[in-house]
Amino acid sequence: MKVKTIRIPEDLERAVEFVSRHEKIDKTQSFRKLTRVGFEYYLGQLYRDGRIGLRDFAAMLDLTLSEAIDRLVSMGIRGNIRAADIMDSIRSLSADADAERSD
Repeated sequence: MKVKTIRIPEDLERAVEFVSRHEKIDKTQSFRKLTRVGFEYYLGQLYRDGRIGLRDFAAMLDLTLSEAIDRLVSMGIRGNIRAADIMDSIRSLSADADAERSD
């Protein structure tokens, strides 16, 4: 883990102190937790907007795909997979299966 020195605004310092008191953890752990939650939220918004895919979301957070889906659901973010995408995937799988049978 790297050590970084940063300046944070007073409102964020109050947030760190609040979480530290509320969860009975030290300020460093509180800051790490808030940073992680903020990063997850940021990635969730990118996923929701279709700017990153599920695999990217999962990889950036070091989660399995099913864990990533669970995390998105807990954040209230629905999938950005459209019916046309699903149909294309089904057709692709069918074509692959047909090709394997003919070999």
